[in-house]
Amino acid sequence: MTTTPTPTDPAEPTPTPSAPPVPAAPRRRRGLALLLLLIVVSAVAAAAFWVWQQQQSLVKDNSRHEELIGRLSRNLALLETQAKAMDTRQADLAAVLQRNSAEIADFSRRIDEHDQVVGNLNEQVAGGRNRFVMASIENLLLLANDRLQIARDPASALVALQEADQRIAGLRDPRLFNVRQAIAEERTALQAVPQPDYAGAALSLSSLAARAEQLPLRARAPDHYESAVRGPAAAVADSTRWERFKASVTQALRGMFTLRRNQGPEARLLAPQDEALVHHVLMLRLEAARAALLRGDTVSFRDAGAGAAAWLHQYFREEDPAVRGALADLDRLQQLQLSPPLPEITRSLALLRAHMDVPAR
Repeated sequence: MTTTPTPTDPAEPTPTPSAPPVPAAPRRRRGLALLLLLIVVSAVAAAAFWVWQQQQSLVKDNSRHEELIGRLSRNLALLETQAKAMDTRQADLAAVLQRNSAEIADFSRRIDEHDQVVGNLNEQVAGGRNRFVMASIENLLLLANDRLQIARDPASALVALQEADQRIAGLRDPRLFNVRQAIAEERTALQAVPQPDYAGAALSLSSLAARAEQLPLRARAPDHYESAVRGPAAAVADSTRWERFKASVTQALRGMFTLRRNQGPEARLLAPQDEALVHHVLMLRLEAARAALLRGDTVSFRDAGAGAAAWLHQYFREEDPAVRGALADLDRLQQLQLSPPLPEITRSLALLRAHMDVPAR
């Protein structure tokens, strides 16, 4: 570089020559260079420090990664060992499962065989019990028929049918529905049969027989006789002689004639033994009616009752209240139907026997 010298002022004194002055521009350049150098050095130092930090971080990361890789390797080895152990265990479990499946299948087969044996036993036991119940129902139906046809006792036959129906209901067998329906129809028919009051009729006849000796006879003579005109004669005792004479003539004329109404046999005076015989005959006829009642013989009962009523009409005083009551009782008893028509109740028994004859499946 070249510098141009500045001219000096002549008025000024000329300085004495000394060291040459340092130019200002080079100094500034050197300052800038030093500053730049410092900046560069600082930047380089900072970059080196950053690089060193990054290297340290990378080293740490590498060591950490290596540690993690080692840990993962160990874990992977452990997992591989566990997987092998699990594979072995799974194989063992598969073998055990297969063995258990075979045992379960064998156990199921044994259970099925046991259930079949138990079912056969239950069927045999239930079948025996059902056969016993069916036999008892058959006996009840036979009893109902016997009581109705032989003893002519609808009430007992109805009770037997009701018991048979209850036992059939306990079986809960729908195949016996027709038997229950037949029993219901037969029970309805039995309930419609008139039931005479045998006990009340027998008590009435016994009461009539006990009162027979106390009933007054038509031909019984009075213990003492009083004139029918005694009252009027006594009434005129205190009257005049003419009135007394007229009363005596009237009484004499009344004694000469007797008017009698003939209605049936002529009433006769009976001896005491004959009166006892009349009462005894009445008692015998009442007892015969009672015996026919207990036998259920309607014809004999009505014949004996009619004979007792005719005997009362013939030999006893019909105007007496006791005789009228006895005749009313006999007339009421004559209306009894001792042998009403009985229904047929054999259909249920036939249906039950048909069901019992069918072989069990």
